[in-house]
Amino acid sequence: MPSTELPSRLSREYINSLPLIRYSGSIEVIKDSPMLDDLLSRIPGETVTGFDTETKPVFKRGQSHPAALVQIALPETVLLIQLQPSGLPLSLIKFFERESVKKAGVGLKDDIQKLQNISPFTARGFIDLGDIAAKKGIIQTGVRALAARYLQGRISKAEQKSNWERKNLTDKQKSYAATDAWACAQIYPELLSDENDYHDDADLTNGFSEEQL
Repeated sequence: MPSTELPSRLSREYINSLPLIRYSGSIEVIKDSPMLDDLLSRIPGETVTGFDTETKPVFKRGQSHPAALVQIALPETVLLIQLQPSGLPLSLIKFFERESVKKAGVGLKDDIQKLQNISPFTARGFIDLGDIAAKKGIIQTGVRALAARYLQGRISKAEQKSNWERKNLTDKQKSYAATDAWACAQIYPELLSDENDYHDDADLTNGFSEEQL
């Protein structure tokens, strides 16, 4: 079903009926600064990247963990940057402060705060897809729901609660992390081109659930 025909709410049943989609391109896992410096320095201005972070899950009240991974989806590859709690690489800080390179993601306020807790920086060029969707009257503004709406596919969240601080990420973790960032880059132009106003049906469930996905 084209996104223009979908209501402001999507049911869990509808999303689960969609085919599973995942990023199938090149993935670069980066653990050292020299490699990162080279890759980030070659990103041209006016590039739109997909952006996300991952943090080790918390299972006890009062616990917290720093961001462990940054994902940056470029046109030709997805970078998975493993972080150290001692500080962010200077080239990554410069990337976060680079206005001309857009970083499209969801829930960016929390992501940026976690990264700033590691090293201070001024966030520039970040675009929250959830904020754009909400202004259009779309109820569910998570990556999974936006992918269902604009990419006509279902993103698995099976690895979301895995250990993102492990030294060697599993293939499933790499695929999950890369897919989230890649999806954001793909959703962004579709979201911008959607001229529908979903406020008109915001109060009509039509059998659709109100769950935020």
